[in-house]
Amino acid sequence: MQLKNCPECGKVFTFIRTNLCPECQKEDEERFKIVRKYIALHRGVSIGTVSEETGIKETNILRYLREGRILSGEVKQQALKCELCGVRITGGRYCESCNNKLTSGIKKVMRDENEKYLQEEANKRKGKGSGMFTADMRKKD
Repeated sequence: MQLKNCPECGKVFTFIRTNLCPECQKEDEERFKIVRKYIALHRGVSIGTVSEETGIKETNILRYLREGRILSGEVKQQALKCELCGVRITGGRYCESCNNKLTSGIKKVMRDENEKYLQEEANKRKGKGSGMFTADMRKKD
């Protein structure tokens, strides 16, 4: 169980899946519904306009875009960039190239860890021998 401080209100809460406490999560969901409804009625509107008309911060709207809760074709977004290389992207956090690099890096680490574990297990089995150590000692005496 991990405790965190809510970035919105500062309360301590048990982290489950979001950085927001349950109360702020409900408020954020209501803000998202407002943004979603506005965008549905005004397709192709800019993020700045959505923010001005709804009173919801651009950072929240950009977060909804990054989370994939708003599709890139629904709004004109000029500020969304890959967090690693800075190239413009239509949604998410990373461009396709960086996403592929991260994925292959994670796969390599997992493969290396699996090989390490299997090698350690094999070494443990070799160290145990035949299991007849006591009987072997008596024969040598």
